[in-house]
Amino acid sequence: MAEKPVTVQYQTLVVIWLALLASQVMFLVVIYFVKPELFTIDLSRRPPLGEQPLVTLAFIASAIVFFVLSFVLARQHMRRAVEDQDAGCIQTGLVLGCALSEVPSLLGVMLAFVWEYQFFFAWIILGALGVLFHFPRKSSLDAATYQLR
Repeated sequence: MAEKPVTVQYQTLVVIWLALLASQVMFLVVIYFVKPELFTIDLSRRPPLGEQPLVTLAFIASAIVFFVLSFVLARQHMRRAVEDQDAGCIQTGLVLGCALSEVPSLLGVMLAFVWEYQFFFAWIILGALGVLFHFPRKSSLDAATYQLR
């Protein structure tokens, strides 16, 4: 990745990021077409933690762990990219961070399809926020390639 100009590398990162963000929207679209009844919230029909509260609590904990882990590992890759002057680590950090941020969304999809949990969208929102917060910064590429220019 070091042989490409920084502008081209940055555009590549933004395209990857947009594709990963689009997948978050696609989760909602798929659930809407398969189980549209989940988009009407009725607290009288089901309790807030659903019919399987232990599963819901386990999914909450898992989602938070993966959300935090996405930032920790992405930051480690960014730091390594600067230390090693390896712009490829920036892309690896972005993809890894976004992929780990997507895990809460996948848990939400699972809650929607398997347990018909009406607040599945909270997990998808958390996943989408994680991907949004991983937006690539050109300054990271600049820092990782300043000695190569």
